Amino acid sequence: MSDDQTVGPSLIKLGKLANARDFDKLEALWPDALSRGDYTWRELAPIAGQVGRQNAPTRAERMLIVLVEWVEAQKGAEVALAAVREAAVQQPNAAGLSKLARRLYLTHSPDFGELPDLFDLLLEREPKLDAALVLVDLYTRLQPGAFALDRSFLVPGMVEKVEARNGRLTLIFQDRRAEYGPDSVLKLSPRPSDDFGAMLLYVPGKLREMAANDPAAFVKLALKSSREGRVMYKDLKGHLVQLLDEKGWKDWWNTAKPALKRDPMIGMSDGSQPSFKMLRQADRFEDRMRREFDFAKTPQEKLLKVLGLLDELNRGERGGENEAIDADLLVHLGNGAAKVAVSQLTENPSLALAGLALHAEMAARGAAVAKPNPRAAVQVLERIGDPGQLCQELPENLLMRVLTYLREAMPERWGAVWAAVLMRTGRRLCETITRALIEAGQQEVLTASLAQAMEKPTASPELLCWAWRSMHGSNQATTFMGTQSVLSVTRVADAMFALLDGSGRLYGMSMEEKHLKVLEAARASLTVQNSRPLLALLESANRADAIRLKKVIEENAGLTPAQRTQLLGYLRARFADIFIEATREWQDAAAIYTTETGLRKTEAAFNFIVTVEIPEVARQIGEAASHGDLSENSEYTAALEKRDQLASRAARLESELSAARMISHDMSVTGFVNVGTRVRAIQIETGADEVYTFLGPWDTDVENRVLNYQAPLAQAFMGARVGDKVSYGEEASRRTWEVLEIDSAL
Repeated sequence: MSDDQTVGPSLIKLGKLANARDFDKLEALWPDALSRGDYTWRELAPIAGQVGRQNAPTRAERMLIVLVEWVEAQKGAEVALAAVREAAVQQPNAAGLSKLARRLYLTHSPDFGELPDLFDLLLEREPKLDAALVLVDLYTRLQPGAFALDRSFLVPGMVEKVEARNGRLTLIFQDRRAEYGPDSVLKLSPRPSDDFGAMLLYVPGKLREMAANDPAAFVKLALKSSREGRVMYKDLKGHLVQLLDEKGWKDWWNTAKPALKRDPMIGMSDGSQPSFKMLRQADRFEDRMRREFDFAKTPQEKLLKVLGLLDELNRGERGGENEAIDADLLVHLGNGAAKVAVSQLTENPSLALAGLALHAEMAARGAAVAKPNPRAAVQVLERIGDPGQLCQELPENLLMRVLTYLREAMPERWGAVWAAVLMRTGRRLCETITRALIEAGQQEVLTASLAQAMEKPTASPELLCWAWRSMHGSNQATTFMGTQSVLSVTRVADAMFALLDGSGRLYGMSMEEKHLKVLEAARASLTVQNSRPLLALLESANRADAIRLKKVIEENAGLTPAQRTQLLGYLRARFADIFIEATREWQDAAAIYTTETGLRKTEAAFNFIVTVEIPEVARQIGEAASHGDLSENSEYTAALEKRDQLASRAARLESELSAARMISHDMSVTGFVNVGTRVRAIQIETGADEVYTFLGPWDTDVENRVLNYQAPLAQAFMGARVGDKVSYGEEASRRTWEVLEIDSAL
C-alpha cells in the first residue's frame, strides 16, 4: 500500500501543488485533506487562497466552498461562520462565497428579521466580501437589546432599534441617544448579554430577579464583569441598594451571606465587610473552614473561626434556612476548641474558658464531640481570680459566649461573675448584662456593682456612663434604677462629674488616647438628651446644692468651656448672689500684702528714717547755716536735698504701712495661685522644673525666685490652677509654664 493511501497529503505538499499550478491534483486531494484531520481548516484555507493568487479564482472559490461546507457539516454553523469569514479574506471577490455566507448568517440568526436586507445593503456598499462580512458580523451582534461600548461615552449603551433599509442603529446611552450607520458602526464594541454594568442600567429587573433567586449567581456575574476580578463589599452594597433600596439590601445580605460563603467558586474574605473573588477551582466550604481553623496563627483566631460557624448556624435556624454542614466538620471544630482550652489553661485561662464554652455549645448542637466536663468551668474560673479580667482578655463576642456558658455551668454563682464583668465591660454589653441580671432576680449583685461604680468612677467609666443614660431612658433598667435609693440622680450626677474631672486630669497629664476616649464618652453621656436631665438636676437644686455644684463645675477639669459656661449660666439665672465674689487679693490695689517679717523690716526702715536720719540731716542743715552766706554754701544745699528725699520716702513708707495687710493662712491654701503660695511649674520651652514663691513687695528675693505678687510675671501666674498653662513675655521672648503643684509659702 502506497504512502498516499495510508497518510493524508501534507500541508507542504498541498502548498507545492498550489505554487506549481497543479490544480487538478490539488482539487483531487482536497476532500481527503479535509477528512484526514491532520490539520485544521484554518491551515487549509490559505492554500486555497494561494490558488486564487495563481490566477485561478474559480478553482479557489470552489475549494473554499467545499471547505466551508465540510466545516458546517462537521463543526456546526457557528464554526462555519468563522470559516466563511476566513474564506472571504482569501477570496474577497468570490460571488459563490457571498451566497454561502448569506445562507449561513440567516441560518445562524433566524430571528433577526432585518438581516436579509442588511446583508444585501452591506454587500452592495462594500464589494469586498471580507470587509462586508466584518460589518455583517457586527450587525448580527448588535440586534435590538444588545449592549455595546462607544469610547465617546462613559457608560455602555443598548441597541434600541435597527433600520434595515439604510443600516442605521439607534443606541441609548443612559439618558442620551446616538445613531450609527455602516460608515460609523465600527466605533461600537459589542458587550456580552450578561454584562453586569449594562444590565444594571437597562435591564435591572433581570438582575433583581437573579439576586433574589440565586445570590451566588448574582455575585459571580458581578465578578465576571469586574476588571480586577474582585468585588468589594461597598460596591456590592451599592449595586443592591440601587436595585432593592436600603432595607432590601439588609434583608438580602442576611440571607445571601451564608450562601456566598458556602459557594465553592466564590472566595470571600473575613470581616463584616468582606471582598469577593472568583476561584479558579472549586473549594468546598467545609474544606475551607477546616483549613482556616487548622492553620490559624493564634489560639484566639482558632476560636473565632469556631464562633463564626456557630453564629452562622444560629442565624440559619432563626431564618429557617439552616443548610446542612458536614458532621465531621462540627466534630473537628468542637474538639479543636477543647484542645485550645487545654493548651491555654496555664498561659491564658480566659481563652481556655472560651474554648470550653464553644466546645459545650457544639456538643449542645448534637455534634459527636468529646463529652464536656461540667466542673471544668469552676476550676478554670478559679485560675482567673477576678472575673472582670475576662473583659481585657476576650473580644466581646467570645466574652458573651463565656458568660452564657458560665450561667449554665454555675447556676448558683453566675450572677456574681456577670456583675464583676459588668464593672469592666463596654457600654454595649452593659444593657445585655443588666437586663439578664434583673430578669433572673439578681438585683442585689447588680445594685452592689452600680454602687461601687459610683464610688470609683474612673474604674468603671463605661458602666457609669451607661447608668446615667439609662436612668433617663424608658427601659427595664430605668425602672429598676428608679427603685434603688443608692442610685439617686444626684449621686450618679456627682459620680459623672467626678469621672469627668478625673479623666480630664489624667488626659491633661498624659495626653494618652485611652484617657481622651473616656473623657469624650463621659462628656457625651453627661449631656445626653441635649443636657435636659442635667439641667433638670440644676433646676431642682436648693441653695446649698447650688453652691456645691458651682464649685464642682468651676473646678472640673473635664468639662469643655462651652459646657461649663452653659451650666454656670443656668445656675446664675437661679442663684445670682452666689456668683458675687470679693476682689481677689492680688487685684486689690488699695492693699499691700506682706508677711510678718516683711512688715517688721519695713516698719524698722520707716522708724530709722524718722528717728535717726531726719534728725541727723536737721543737725547738718543747722551747722551748714552757721557758716554764713547760704547762696554759695554747697553743704547747706546738699543737706536740704537730702532732707526732702528723706521726707518723701518717709511719707511713702507711712502710706504703704497704712495699707499693709498680713498674708493669712487661708490665702495661701486656696487651690489656685494666690498671694502667699509657692508654685512648682515646668517651663515648656526648656523642660526646666522651676519653683516660684509669690509674697509681698517687702519679702522679695529675686535670686531665690521669691517674687513680688504685684510684678508682671507674678500677675501672669495669679489664679492659675494645677494643670493650667501660664504665658508671659512678648512674642519673641514669650515663655510658657505648666503648673504642676501649688502649696502654701507660709
